[in-house]
Amino acid sequence: MASITPPFATVGRAVIDAAGYVLSIATLIGYALRQLTRGRKLIPRVGREVLKRQILFTGVEAIPFTALIALLTGAVVAVQSSLLSGAGGGDLLGTLLVTVLVRELGPLIVAFIVIGRSGAAIAAELAGMRVHREIDTLEAMGVDPFDYLVVPRLAGAVAALLGLTMAFVAMSLVSGWLILQFVAVSPPPLADYAALLAVPLSGIDVAVLLAKTIVPGLLIAAIACHEGLAAAPSATDIPRAATRGVVRSLSAVFLWDAGITAMVYLR
Repeated sequence: MASITPPFATVGRAVIDAAGYVLSIATLIGYALRQLTRGRKLIPRVGREVLKRQILFTGVEAIPFTALIALLTGAVVAVQSSLLSGAGGGDLLGTLLVTVLVRELGPLIVAFIVIGRSGAAIAAELAGMRVHREIDTLEAMGVDPFDYLVVPRLAGAVAALLGLTMAFVAMSLVSGWLILQFVAVSPPPLADYAALLAVPLSGIDVAVLLAKTIVPGLLIAAIACHEGLAAAPSATDIPRAATRGVVRSLSAVFLWDAGITAMVYLR
């Protein structure tokens, strides 16, 4: 039995550590949401400038790259959907476009973009502040680091991710119609194309889109903030914190996305 115990002990410790980490992230998100909904002021005055900068960096400055990916994705999906549905005709085209772009690829690709651009940056920034003792300085000045550093970043990441996802879906659908005008045997007019998309689109799709946007935004920002604030006070741990933030954010988004998809299709 002695040779069997170490593997079981290792697995047990890994499960306990994972559960503790999930609890830490859930607690951070819960406390941040409580701060956001407390009183009339959703964002503390001291963190409003941080919120603006976070939305600018995560959302506005990411629009050009997001637009490029959306145009390419929409074109590829439209061509493949056109081939599967019979040269761009039939109700199957709209169903495929809505299922692939609205339910699945749109939120997932935008989450990847936000993780790569902003998740790593947030973790590295907060880890750097930990190393240079700037967080201790904030506390000495009477500023709550959580209200100033974490709450605005969570709110900004959710707002930016929601806006980018809506823009991604819209641009990918438009680019899909444009590419069909060149490759389809009988390209659908814009009105018919919009009707094809409207028929399969339902309230479930909107709910799925919101679920795959709002919660991943909270997860990405919370994990990045947690990894940054938990970094060791050493300059060498800054890139490690950024890497941990990216890897764990990707894992969390994948698990959440797969869970929502399973709930929708197995209901």
